[in-house]
Amino acid sequence: MRTGAFKLIQDSNNPENYLQNELYELVKNDSSIFDFVQETSLDGIWFWDLENPDNEWMSPKFWNTLGYDYDEIPHRASFWQSIIDQEDLKDSQEILKRHINDPSQPYDHTVRYKHKLGHTVYIRCRGFAIRDDNDKATRMLGAHIDVTKLRKTKELLKKQNERYKQLIEGTNLGTWEWNILTGETIFNERWAETIGYSLIEITPVSIETWMQSLHYDDVRIFNAALIEHVEGKKEFFECEVRMKHKNGSWVWVLNKGKVITRSSSGDAEIIIGTHEEITKRKEQEELQKVFIEHAPSAIAMLNKDMRYIAHSKKWLSDYNLKGTSLIGKSHYEVFPEISGEWKQLHQRCLSGEVLTSDNDCFVRADGSRQWISWEIHPWYRSPGQIGGMIMLTTDRTKEKEAELKTRLSEKKFKESFTNAAMGMAIVGLDGAWIEVNDSLCNILGYNEVELRTRTFQNLTHHEDIQADLKAINNLLEGKISFYHVEKRYMHKTGRIVYAFVSVSLIRDEEDKPLYFVTHIKDITQRVTAKRELESTVQKLAGIFDASSEVSIIATDTDGVVTDFNKGAENLLGYTKDELIGKETPALIHDKDEVNRRGDELSEELDEYIEGFDVFVAMAKRGQPETREWTYIKKDGTRFPVQLTFTAIKEDGVIVGYLGVATNISEIKNIQNEINQLLEVTKNQNTRLKNFAHIVSHNLRSHAVNFSMLMDLYNIDDTKEQLQEHYKQLMSAAYNLKETVDYLSEVVIINTSEEHEMVSLPLKKYIDKNAEGISGIAKKANVRIENLVSPEVNVMGVAAYLDSVILNFLTNGIRYRSEERDSFIRLSSYQEKGFTVLTIEDNGLGIDLKKHRSKIFGMYKTFHRHEDSRGLGLFMTKNQIEAMNGKVDV
Repeated sequence: MRTGAFKLIQDSNNPENYLQNELYELVKNDSSIFDFVQETSLDGIWFWDLENPDNEWMSPKFWNTLGYDYDEIPHRASFWQSIIDQEDLKDSQEILKRHINDPSQPYDHTVRYKHKLGHTVYIRCRGFAIRDDNDKATRMLGAHIDVTKLRKTKELLKKQNERYKQLIEGTNLGTWEWNILTGETIFNERWAETIGYSLIEITPVSIETWMQSLHYDDVRIFNAALIEHVEGKKEFFECEVRMKHKNGSWVWVLNKGKVITRSSSGDAEIIIGTHEEITKRKEQEELQKVFIEHAPSAIAMLNKDMRYIAHSKKWLSDYNLKGTSLIGKSHYEVFPEISGEWKQLHQRCLSGEVLTSDNDCFVRADGSRQWISWEIHPWYRSPGQIGGMIMLTTDRTKEKEAELKTRLSEKKFKESFTNAAMGMAIVGLDGAWIEVNDSLCNILGYNEVELRTRTFQNLTHHEDIQADLKAINNLLEGKISFYHVEKRYMHKTGRIVYAFVSVSLIRDEEDKPLYFVTHIKDITQRVTAKRELESTVQKLAGIFDASSEVSIIATDTDGVVTDFNKGAENLLGYTKDELIGKETPALIHDKDEVNRRGDELSEELDEYIEGFDVFVAMAKRGQPETREWTYIKKDGTRFPVQLTFTAIKEDGVIVGYLGVATNISEIKNIQNEINQLLEVTKNQNTRLKNFAHIVSHNLRSHAVNFSMLMDLYNIDDTKEQLQEHYKQLMSAAYNLKETVDYLSEVVIINTSEEHEMVSLPLKKYIDKNAEGISGIAKKANVRIENLVSPEVNVMGVAAYLDSVILNFLTNGIRYRSEERDSFIRLSSYQEKGFTVLTIEDNGLGIDLKKHRSKIFGMYKTFHRHEDSRGLGLFMTKNQIEAMNGKVDV
């Protein structure tokens, strides 16, 4: 910055005033100085007379930051130099020297000052030199920022990182980090030691290093767990897999991880985690399984998902499961009758509680009652980490029945009987109500005295009497031990009560019948709801037959068509008689499309899916699926549909499937038209960006070249020199005209769908552009060497080729090195049918290890230069690719 715009006001007797006044004068005459002060002066500004170095003015805010009174301190450089750290002072002087000699070297560094109270204050010092008309630095203007808190925070963070690192090393865990976008993978030494290697032995590492070590059977488990976490379905990534050890054995490893960064669109970017060998623990678990399998008691071992890992033979016999394979199955799948109360107990156990009960009634799916004592407690994979649950049960049904006979005459049984939530009764062999509880009275509307004067036959619906009496006779004859039935009672008010009744016979020690124990549950609401459902089903059947534009196809569980509505006939051309009971939906589907979906489901569900199961796999799992399919008509024509498959259930059991499809041909046609319009718009936008870049870059280069040529012009030059300047100016003018002509061509290109590619002489285009910027190259002392043969032609667009060559040449000049004679060398060769243009220079260069992937990115700059925008190489790459070429470094 120069001082020609203002008058120097000096007063050696009052350095503070003349510098302060001078600064005010500067700000008034140069708005950029005011902008600099506004942006940077957080904790004080300073103005320094470099011609009288001990004269320096600093704002009050700076001295307050250091604990000094502005009016009491001497405004001399020697004073602040006495309270700055002396090592930092040396560095500051060196940085100042470099900045004064080369304005492109910034004066920006952090130093330590001693506060008036004795503690250290970290100050970031930024400034720039103000120069006179002879480019001599005469003043320095700068700003101070107190960065003490930031510095201390960084030091604290560094210490915390060290503590975390020591903590991880203390746990002896392997650690890993994976950048999903770039593929960069980092393992620590312990990760490699887990499989018998040192880290250097497996370097370089990648995610493939990991995958190649996995046991074949565990790859799918690993991928499924990783995908679930990356897609946000699970909070953490966790799985146990086998990995190949260096000695050839397989070791078990527990992998845990978590995504720590995601993109703005929510995609996972970086995931980190731990890697722990658990082979001994797995071996212990196997021993536990063997122990459990051969235990004389009923024992089952389950994981956290309540799936069976191991069980004893006694477990199978106690629960009538002989011949059933339980391993891998859900406990709730094996025992679907388990109530929500049991499930709550299981969750408490999986949270760490040990629970027991000496007496519980387990009502089986067939209505029978099994009395058990039980104990459940968690098992641990490692200290503090629950792996699942172990259940120990004892069947006490026989004991309970014997106990019940004894308790019938006891007060305790009476209390239990009276307070039962469902209706209970002791019924004599003649049908008389001997004992009834309050719940039964409420169900039937009679009080206890009224019921005892009646028999169950009096209150049973006349149509249900015979079935009831027949079941009672079977009990008395010993053909059955109990029975349950749905029947109707007559309420005191005359209305019908629907009930689920369980009846068992109590015998004495000589096996003679004593009385019946009856449990009665009011199911009137359920029956009413069922009837309403049946009415709804009838209405749906009407809709089914009336839908003429929607295909509705029902099948049995094997996929054979059981219903085929009018809409299906209209859409597909078949009649219902041609398909019902004879064909499956495979007839109207594309075989390859079905096979592809089968592969997707097999991967997703971790089991092989084929045939009709492709359509109903999700419905079987309680998840109706809607997706697009291709239907094939009877005449062979195809059309897209949106098809939903759902399960048809009766009493909770799947008895068939329903497929509802809608023709979406018109929607797909409209969607295709929209996509085509979007693609055309995208291409036009790309061309407009290229055009804007070419205009900006090419015309700017010509303007700069004219300026450089004018700088070379001198009225005192010889005639020969003036003629040479004139020749260069005429050449630059011709090149400018040619560039304008090319820009006109680009406008025409941008209004058409296809680029017109023509054969272009490469050497000629290089020479023309080199000549067009000869003034810039000459002033920058950069030599341009064109080694391309005149016979080399390339297919391209003239304006694009001009822009590409010009951009590479001007970049070579802009980022030259001042430390050596600079050159730009262009050569070519043929490779696999392509002409390869090689451009080489000896400029500043770019760190390819760090920036290779970013070189052609938008807004990416790698050197400090006032004209750098980060667009040149990005647009150049687009132009090369538009001419069916490619570019690399």
